[in-house]
Amino acid sequence: MAKDEGIKYGFFTDRIVVVIAYMMSIFGAWISIRYFQHQDLWAKIAIGDLVGTVIIFIYSRLLKNSSMYDPYWSIAPIVILVYLIVVNGIYEINGRIILVSIAIVYWGVRLTMNWLRTWPGLRHEDWRYIKLANDTGPFYWIVSFLGIHLFPTIMVFLGCLPLLPIIQSNHSLQWTDFLGFFISIGAIEIERQADNQLRAFKKDKEPGASGICETGLWKYSRHPNYFGEIAFWGGIFIIAFGLNTVENLVYGIGFVCMTLLFVFISIPMMEGRQMEKEGYDDYRKRVRMLVPWFPKK
Repeated sequence: MAKDEGIKYGFFTDRIVVVIAYMMSIFGAWISIRYFQHQDLWAKIAIGDLVGTVIIFIYSRLLKNSSMYDPYWSIAPIVILVYLIVVNGIYEINGRIILVSIAIVYWGVRLTMNWLRTWPGLRHEDWRYIKLANDTGPFYWIVSFLGIHLFPTIMVFLGCLPLLPIIQSNHSLQWTDFLGFFISIGAIEIERQADNQLRAFKKDKEPGASGICETGLWKYSRHPNYFGEIAFWGGIFIIAFGLNTVENLVYGIGFVCMTLLFVFISIPMMEGRQMEKEGYDDYRKRVRMLVPWFPKK
């Protein structure tokens, strides 16, 4: 969906603006962490995360486009991972850190590159943000900050909590490390395949044909990309959970919140829009909402 207002540049200029915005966000987060260096580790990260989010929100406000925040979801975990590795003074990287780093970086880079490849530019804003703007009117930018910027930042922050015990652990590798790693990598592959299949469907769809993708993974789940996202965070949690099943159970809050986010917010919003398409109600009755399974006949 296109926007008729806001600043409009060009394909490359738009992306340069985004890169500058995120460099400023990371720099602002680093300065704030340095300023509050005597605070608790997670308190410092939370402060830096908040400052980085506010900077991106300022860019969103100036450019009149809340989609400026979209890459934050995939960039923040990489930044948090690097900071935790550095701040813990780890010079001999162990196998567990290598596994979780591969998973986090692969996930973040793939998601960010997918966004860059499909993002039309600053003339475009996500349809959900446009709907919120229409629904909330003059209060939109308050809603934008709290709902579009701050709330996802909190979700990602909670999802990253298992990284601390993983990085601080000096235990030898165990089966839960490999289980969590392969779940996360498998989840990334599910997301990648789902994105590619949906992109190919939209590209090859003939005029007048059904707008419902039922090829590949979309034949077995209405939201395989969301399933992959939830499974990814579940895999990261399993690695931490295996180190101390009792004490580290609390780190599952991020995985639980991610699941609730997609099941009760993201999916209902998407389904509400999809229901406008002819045939989607039938598709909805035949195909499972989230976990891939054979469709009903």
